[in-house]
Amino acid sequence: MIPTILHQTWKTDSVPARFQGYVESWKRHHPGWTTMFWSDRMLLELVAEHYPDFLPIFCSYSNGVMRADAARYLLLHHFGGVYADIDCECVAPFDAIMSEDRVVLCKEPDTHALVQAKFRGLPYLLFNGTMASPPRHPFWLEVLSLLPGLVHAKEALDATGPCVLTSAQLGYGDQAAFAIHASTLFAPMDSAGRTDMPVGNGAQTLSIHHWAGTWWTPRPAARWRDTIRSHAYRFWHHLTRGAHLDEAAAKASVSQAALSAAPPSGSNVAILVPLRDAADHIQPFLDALQVLDYPKDRIKLVFCEGDSSDGSWERLQAAVAPLAGAYRGVVLLQKHVGTRLDRAKRTKPRQQRKRRGAIAKVRNHLIDHGLDADDAWALWIDIDVWRFPSDVLNRLIVSGHRIAVPNCVKIAGGDSFDLNSFVTTQPEKNYRYYREIRGGLYQPPAYFIGRLHLSDVRHLESIGLDGVGGTMLLVDAALHRGGLRFPEIPYRDLIETEGFGALANDLGIRPVGLPKLEILHVPW
Repeated sequence: MIPTILHQTWKTDSVPARFQGYVESWKRHHPGWTTMFWSDRMLLELVAEHYPDFLPIFCSYSNGVMRADAARYLLLHHFGGVYADIDCECVAPFDAIMSEDRVVLCKEPDTHALVQAKFRGLPYLLFNGTMASPPRHPFWLEVLSLLPGLVHAKEALDATGPCVLTSAQLGYGDQAAFAIHASTLFAPMDSAGRTDMPVGNGAQTLSIHHWAGTWWTPRPAARWRDTIRSHAYRFWHHLTRGAHLDEAAAKASVSQAALSAAPPSGSNVAILVPLRDAADHIQPFLDALQVLDYPKDRIKLVFCEGDSSDGSWERLQAAVAPLAGAYRGVVLLQKHVGTRLDRAKRTKPRQQRKRRGAIAKVRNHLIDHGLDADDAWALWIDIDVWRFPSDVLNRLIVSGHRIAVPNCVKIAGGDSFDLNSFVTTQPEKNYRYYREIRGGLYQPPAYFIGRLHLSDVRHLESIGLDGVGGTMLLVDAALHRGGLRFPEIPYRDLIETEGFGALANDLGIRPVGLPKLEILHVPW
């Protein structure tokens, strides 16, 4: 059963006056309970003594709310009882749930789930501000196991908060371990004071979360000068954006028959590899392909080299010569686009339109000359992807989506390297958006808070994407044959693989990322 223990935490052992009334409400309704109040220093000692393996992760969190989130799961695992944030007010005794042998949770208000769960593909969002549990319940170890891979997630919601809690619950093997209630139990109103509970429906409410916002601040309302700035930036962008794809024309160029077709039933795969100045990577890449557990008689290798100055073409010809008969086919293509870039400056924002437009031309050349009617799938792989699971191709295919990407990292468990695979969480096109446009392309800073990357959501099995990267990308070949190509000039301020992802979404084909399926890019 759930022991009569109340856990609450704060930065120090001195509770701010504005929370005193809420803290007292718990004592008033539960006079016989044991109250355990934890400061940040006390939590550190708890982790060091009882969960020493987790201590490096706990100490590496970038802000206090992540430590407080993680600690509450440890408190419930070690002691059991009830955990409550100090901005939660108790309004009735908890007697009705204390005989449970299950973990007692409630959902967040629907208005919160519509914002946060929607981007992540979660059916609901669990509230972690008040929870109850028997001691030593194994579910908390399941939560704990997910946290190391999320230590650098941009949002606390994913690193330690309600999103990872919800994913852990949904993925837990024993769903009978939970008593999950509507938000009315512990969180009947949202951060704007609205309630999910119709008046007079008799739903039980034991506590109320007042959303005091000790670690977040609501977005300020738009000011008149911000509106003027947004109009000015937008006007300047339209004057200077240069050539771009007309959205209606781009969508009309893709066959409706291809869009409405079922996912491939065939198993033939064309592995498409663009390369330039990659002589040193060619043989190691071919060796890496040997680990794939996919039948080689269903794989066709297609390479397209262009504009190399290091002998890549000659090295490629020599390296693939011994492969005759080993695969379903081997095709070598060349596409010279004449783009000359200083490699030391190739990542500069002003270079991206030219650089990535050239890459898009090579990709489209591979579609035109490397795919045929026998190919069910196109698997794009960059030549400098050097390690991947042997079943990566099968896992991408069985995801059940027509466009899918793994999580490309430099270090296993590290941050995503391919930042072109993202979910947009701040879609507003205000002056901040237009301020980040260079050369007609929207280029926010790396790890911009308005985008989720795959390493931010490792608690999820899959997530719908607004943009995709091309380090490894699986595409239904019928989509390519039907006209879904890589924009060579900006489409909705995006280009190449990002523009491809945006166009696919606009056509009703949602790309999917697999955060837990990792591939390694060379670390330079």
